[in-house]
Amino acid sequence: MGKLCKEFLSRVKPAALKRWGVSLGVIFIFALGGNAPRAHAQDAADVAPPQQTVGSAADESQAEREEFVKEIRRVENLNKKYTQEIQDIRSLLADKDADYQKRMQDLEDKLAAQQDDSSKKEVTQEQSQATTQELEAKTNEMLSKGGDMDPQDQNFRAELAKAHYNMGNIYFQRGEYQRAVVEYYQAVDLTPNDPDTHYNLAFVSGEYLGDQETALKHYQWYLYLKPDAADVDTVKEKIIQAKFSLRSKIESPLEQNDGNFNLTR
Repeated sequence: MGKLCKEFLSRVKPAALKRWGVSLGVIFIFALGGNAPRAHAQDAADVAPPQQTVGSAADESQAEREEFVKEIRRVENLNKKYTQEIQDIRSLLADKDADYQKRMQDLEDKLAAQQDDSSKKEVTQEQSQATTQELEAKTNEMLSKGGDMDPQDQNFRAELAKAHYNMGNIYFQRGEYQRAVVEYYQAVDLTPNDPDTHYNLAFVSGEYLGDQETALKHYQWYLYLKPDAADVDTVKEKIIQAKFSLRSKIESPLEQNDGNFNLTR
């Protein structure tokens, strides 16, 4: 400690000590105390920031930011994937759409002109088996993607309705009329303003399933949506037939029976 005092006094000029207002005695007392500097050193150590803790927090924050960025990129890639799938499906259907529509229109025209079961079977046999299989494969592919897409996308709803419409025609060709009607119903739900779907639903329901109530309803929708249709007279005749059939059913004594009808009268 004596050496420290001597070294301090040798370096500090008396004028500086006078300016600071410090006497030599005070300096010696301070030097001999010994405990105060150690106490201040300890306090300084206690106040020092925990460098290791700050570093850990910064690392954790950086890791969270990196994880957040990875999640954003994953969502963006997923959106791009679904968008590309929609575009691929639309392109695939667009390539065959014109040909499919022509063939389906031919089928509808022939079905509308049929009068008996034998001629209806001939229409079914005239359709190319290869074309039917190809259409079914493409349509099933479209329907399989339906669960992954946005139900509010109007373009996709139209494509999905077309797929159900095509499946209804396929089931009709196979003679599976009930399944055809189910597909037409789904197409109508997706695109209620499409007159041709209403016509097919009415035609199959009335001619093959005997459901004149459904036939009447959707024939009327067909004329409402397409009042200048070329087959308007034919459709009006079918509406009259459906109404007559329903009226006959309502006016039947069996239909009016309250449960106590006497069959012997």
